[in-house]
Amino acid sequence: MGKHIIESPVPFVLRKIFIEKSSGELRLKGENFEKSLYFASGTLCFAKTNVLHERLGEILFKIGKINQTQFWDIQKLLSGKKAKIGSILVANNFLTQKDLHFGLIYQVRLIAISTFSLTSGEWEFTSMIPDISESSMFQIELPAIFPEGVKRFKNLALFKNNFSTRSLLTKSMSDDFKNLMSSSEIDFYLELASHSPAPAGQIAAKMNVGDEIYWQKLMLFFLLNIVEFGQTSIDKETSQSYDELIALYEKLKTKEIDYYELFNLNNSVAFNEIKDAYYQYAKKYHPDRFGDAPDPELKDKANLVFSRINKAFEVLSSEEKRREYDTKGYKEIQKVDKVTENLVEKANLFYRKAKSSYAQKRFLEAASLLEEAVRNDKSKSQYFLLLGLSQSNIPALRRVAEKNLQKVVEMEPWNAEPLVALGLLFLAEKLDKRAGSFFRKALAIDPDHEVALKKIAELSPDNKKQSVFSVFKKKK
Repeated sequence: MGKHIIESPVPFVLRKIFIEKSSGELRLKGENFEKSLYFASGTLCFAKTNVLHERLGEILFKIGKINQTQFWDIQKLLSGKKAKIGSILVANNFLTQKDLHFGLIYQVRLIAISTFSLTSGEWEFTSMIPDISESSMFQIELPAIFPEGVKRFKNLALFKNNFSTRSLLTKSMSDDFKNLMSSSEIDFYLELASHSPAPAGQIAAKMNVGDEIYWQKLMLFFLLNIVEFGQTSIDKETSQSYDELIALYEKLKTKEIDYYELFNLNNSVAFNEIKDAYYQYAKKYHPDRFGDAPDPELKDKANLVFSRINKAFEVLSSEEKRREYDTKGYKEIQKVDKVTENLVEKANLFYRKAKSSYAQKRFLEAASLLEEAVRNDKSKSQYFLLLGLSQSNIPALRRVAEKNLQKVVEMEPWNAEPLVALGLLFLAEKLDKRAGSFFRKALAIDPDHEVALKKIAELSPDNKKQSVFSVFKKKK
């Protein structure tokens, strides 16, 4: 269809539409949803959805514009009629034209805001003049959508990784934008401006605010186009430390370096010299120093180097272990560590290949690769999660999938995703009660989880009947 949401999130597309004042249709499609947002000169004017709890009948009932009896009478009113649900409700005195107008605006806003929480599926933007009647078009400014949408955005790590090392540049804020924000957000923006043009990641360390809140607010300002980011700026000293890390990493990977050589020492040195060398290397190659590196893999390399430094110091700082090391030699002591290290890397390689297969819906191939991944490294919850998801799509493997997803629940009790995956698995097996219990557990962790909300709504007794409450009908 177009670009993958996980790689190019919807909020960044909306920012571009807002800044460029674009007109057109933004289509979004995933396994459990299809939505369309329509724009005229950068303003949101209409929306469509197939998500149950975002349809007009459900919206009007939710906001109290119709009661439960009227809600269930809608199906009878629609029988054999081609008119839109809104017109039918007004004609039958279920609500006023004013209430309908309010409900439609609420619905369009809700659909737009819901796109911020999407983490899967694809999107495509087509430039055009929306073919919508003037009476059905609204003028909803995107800046009014952004504050609520940002609260639902689930991929802050991507935003942080993209911009943490880039210079933060602030722009002037209009009175209209000031009216959209609280006084604390305005104060936050002014403090940001006082640190500009330092790298965004460095500013985060200087401000007295949690990491998530910092990047969430920064993302809001970015969408509003009152901040932007310059090119990555790396000073000479930092660049040199990156180069030295890479050089040592490659040396460790391609050559068997004993613990003395690692610290650039001879095997007759006193303990104090070993300790001094260790402190120097540990400080120089600590992974936290590489958290804002432009290449995310640098921190992974630092983790390996740092673990080898710690292992070397553990052996050389102990009189007994050092004596054994000097007697047996590097190769014997290192043999077990090397095997473990190789297995972890091998598992990561299988996982990366499996992600690609899963994205292409080659589930059996993905499951096979992930079985190899968990066989080599049983410590990674993400391996078991993707394995369970892959097996869930293969009917013969669903019982095994359940065990793997339950393992993820044990490893990460704070994560709603394995619970939702279990719910979908039992739903596929037509075990609705068990499915519902998992969806409810997921919502206890993440009350806004879109899939869990949708499935709970579909499973509720009141929604067993077919829902037809959509204002959107395809033109013949």
